[in-house]
Amino acid sequence: MTRIIAITGGSGAGKSMLARALAVKLDAALIAEDDYYRCRSFYPNFDAETHNFDAPDAKEHDLLREHLTLAREGRAFDKPLYDLADHSRRSETERVAPGAALIVEGIHLLTSPALRALFDLKVFVAADEALRLGRRMIRDVETRDRSAHSVLAQFFANVRPMHDLHVEPQRAYADLVLNSPADANPAHAEADVRRILAALR
Repeated sequence: MTRIIAITGGSGAGKSMLARALAVKLDAALIAEDDYYRCRSFYPNFDAETHNFDAPDAKEHDLLREHLTLAREGRAFDKPLYDLADHSRRSETERVAPGAALIVEGIHLLTSPALRALFDLKVFVAADEALRLGRRMIRDVETRDRSAHSVLAQFFANVRPMHDLHVEPQRAYADLVLNSPADANPAHAEADVRRILAALR
């Protein structure tokens, strides 16, 4: 049976770096919850400027649960691929064949009991709000063609309140809480990977 590990926490907390390092160490498949965003075609009046991407119902968790259920049995599944710039699902999918372990990274993984029940280890990555905002600003401006103004507006309109309402409460469900420092680097990620491996034993 495949063991499934959740890496959750706020946007910009450092989940991706940690998840990638852990995937290499375990030789495990890695999937992102972001690929389960609902396509813009799901909404009759979609507006990227006002849409709340930070609420759990922005993701198709039913499909994610279906895929993780298959993964627990060691069965492959076809994961959607989401275009973060166009806010739509691509026509192609990605075949995921889980082995001994599967790592899932995202901000809403522990928000529902049905989803939480599928994880063998639940990790919450914590980081100060200023640090998360700074990292998000760099990422969105440099890689997602966003303006600094739009990043700030979205952060205070949706990201911060949704973090307080949905993301931070997940800390209580985590088996392991890790703190991301301002100078997070591969060496720091390696130390956290060792803590996760110890918790898996």
